[in-house]
Amino acid sequence: MKWGMAFGFAKRNLHANRLLEIPFVLSIGIMFLLFNIMVSLLSNHYVLTRHADLPSVIQFGVVMVAIFTFIFVMYANGFLIKRRNKEFALYGILGLEKKHIRKILFIEYFVLFICALIIGVIGGYIFGKVTFIALNYLLKDTAGSLMDYPFSMKSCVSTAVLAFVLFVITLIRNNIKIYLATPVQLLGNQHKGEGEPKNRYLFLLLGFILLGAGYAIALTVQGILSSLVYFFSAALLVLFGTYLLYISFSIFILKLQRRNEKFYYKPTHFLSVSGLLYRMKANAVSLASVSILSTGVLITLSVTAAIYSTIQKTVDYVMPREYLLSSDESVTTENKDEIEHILYTAANQGLEVSNGLEDDYVSYGYETAANRVGDELTVLKSEQALKPYFMIVRDLASYNKRTHQQIELKDNEILMCTNQKNLLDLDQVKIGDITYTIHKVPNFIPSTYAVESYGIIAKDFTVMKKIGEVLQMKNIDTGEYYTPNITANLNWNLKSNVVDKTKYFATQSTYAKEHSFDFETREATIKKAYELNGGFLFLGILIGIIFIVGTVLITYYKQINEGYEDRDKFQIMKKVGLPDQLIHQTSNSQVLWLFLAPLAVATLHSLVASKIVSQLLGLFAVNSYMEYAQMLFAVIGIFFIVYFVIFRLTSRAYYRIVH
Repeated sequence: MKWGMAFGFAKRNLHANRLLEIPFVLSIGIMFLLFNIMVSLLSNHYVLTRHADLPSVIQFGVVMVAIFTFIFVMYANGFLIKRRNKEFALYGILGLEKKHIRKILFIEYFVLFICALIIGVIGGYIFGKVTFIALNYLLKDTAGSLMDYPFSMKSCVSTAVLAFVLFVITLIRNNIKIYLATPVQLLGNQHKGEGEPKNRYLFLLLGFILLGAGYAIALTVQGILSSLVYFFSAALLVLFGTYLLYISFSIFILKLQRRNEKFYYKPTHFLSVSGLLYRMKANAVSLASVSILSTGVLITLSVTAAIYSTIQKTVDYVMPREYLLSSDESVTTENKDEIEHILYTAANQGLEVSNGLEDDYVSYGYETAANRVGDELTVLKSEQALKPYFMIVRDLASYNKRTHQQIELKDNEILMCTNQKNLLDLDQVKIGDITYTIHKVPNFIPSTYAVESYGIIAKDFTVMKKIGEVLQMKNIDTGEYYTPNITANLNWNLKSNVVDKTKYFATQSTYAKEHSFDFETREATIKKAYELNGGFLFLGILIGIIFIVGTVLITYYKQINEGYEDRDKFQIMKKVGLPDQLIHQTSNSQVLWLFLAPLAVATLHSLVASKIVSQLLGLFAVNSYMEYAQMLFAVIGIFFIVYFVIFRLTSRAYYRIVH
């Protein structure tokens, strides 16, 4: 067969199969588009020079997009080839050799992948500019402009390489299938239906065990570190349990309905239940996949939204004032005034007035670690197989100035807070020989502290020192234990219009570097927080889009495949005299089942996972369950709408084929 004739066959086939191939090109084109954008951002000079932490996040995104693109191409190609088995069989019967069929397929898939690549490259450049501005908005960087996002040849070449690799793999898989099958087998494959599935009690039992174990872990695990250890185990258990239960439990329920004669022997129920039974084996896997992808959308988007929404509060914890100057020198009652004078001298560098500071205070404290046994805090020793807690000890005077309060304490009283509410289940705590009465206060622990932490406010230096002598630290080099040093930091704001803040920042940075101080500003801290967390939000949105594209793709091809399988059945129903209204009700009930099942399962999975996910968010300074829950319910509501639109659009294709 000459190439001209093969091209004619391919052109006719592309037109005839456009209902299947247009969504294939669009979905793969969208994935290429996302890949192109990610690679272009990774090589963008503006991003590399302005956001040092972002490239590592984007690299992860590039890998994720490439992996999911491969999965989607293989999944969609499987549907395309299955629907064309009859066509390939007829080619063989009419005398075309398999090498001729392979040549036709080569042209078709070359055209499809070129179209997808064009969408990816051109669309990637256009939407990349929009993405670039959106990313800078998330990072609170208003300096970036469209001129900072030039056309990237590297991203085009990378996208073309990805398309070529997928093109070759797809052709090889298709050619192997055609080479190994006879025309009779190809005809049988297209019309091969699913026999009535048997009850799989082993799968049913194993599915409930796996799902129950995953749910139990998600609901009972306590603490950030434990959540981090067990989260992926719980996720895998739920994933496998979901697949097993879709395969077994759905069949079990449908057969129970069939045994209920009052329910089953109604025309609508009879047709819908029997229809679902005979194709549930294939549906189960795709429905489980949609459920898992939908769960991924809900958790990913709610997590990233929760992280981003708490950035400002995180900065408020870390930087209660506009400027922070820290000294590493050990503070005692003897040199306290001297160090305070040194810090104020440093803060006044660059000021032409003597009273340019306001709302200022010096905070004293130290950080250590401890074990907790009941209501007692003890020194942390490596040979003790107990859970460590991070301890932040501060003085009462600076706490009062920070919070503008006038709290008074006795020697045996302390203020206490934690970054995990379940940890503050004490009214008294024993540290050494002293039992302290606890007065609970709002959490003041910086949100950047990811591990379970206690914050203690002591009356004065004497009490702070007593606590430190008990909760000693271990020197890694010598193995000896030592009492942590009390250090000081100055927090302050500037009065308005006393100095040019840019010049003041430069002066302070230079002075701090020369005198071994740590100088930080709220503005720089906010910028870094938005850079890191904004990058995670961007990546979360990207992964959410990938999951949504996957959901659309699987749902669409599932509907198309079911439409072709159901068309002949519904034609038979018409021929035997069943009214159109009854046939329509039957198809509606089946579509409704397929619509609600993944949505309900994804919502249930997300709600059960909310506890362990909210604890994991402590790694990103989100320490309130309600903050995450609000975002989760908002995302669920939005996803309900998006999912409904997706299903309505894909159902139209189903109804067009069936009716």
